[in-house]
Amino acid sequence: MISYAKKRLLKFERDGKFLFHGSPFLVEELILKQPFNSNKKDGNPCVSATELAEVAIFRAITHEANFSGGGCDSSFGYIPGGRIYFTVTRELLEQLNGKMGYVYVLPWKECFRVSPIELRFEQNIRPIEVITVSAEDLPNDIKVR
Repeated sequence: MISYAKKRLLKFERDGKFLFHGSPFLVEELILKQPFNSNKKDGNPCVSATELAEVAIFRAITHEANFSGGGCDSSFGYIPGGRIYFTVTRELLEQLNGKMGYVYVLPWKECFRVSPIELRFEQNIRPIEVITVSAEDLPNDIKVR
């Protein structure tokens, strides 16, 4: 059964007028931060966003701030041809129960695309809405590595 929170996010996604940012932290305004890819700086400070609600949910729940101990890691990405993948370690999977996060619904304006699943804002941005998500809202096709 899909939660009310996930249904609401998927409705925003279908509307096609919004972007999403997932985080374990509740804030009033998203501020510019240095993006990293494979532990290397990846461009200028920005607010990263996606058109895909499930990517934001995954990021909100599986963010390292939600977990303790070694071995907890997650990744996601885009495979040419349009497929999105999600992976977690067994250690992270074993700690998922009860984890929460926030998906920020953002207006689609003044941003630029850096990949098929990522857009970036070059200014701080206030969300239109903040939706609390839980581990039960995660995508169903997460692979364990």
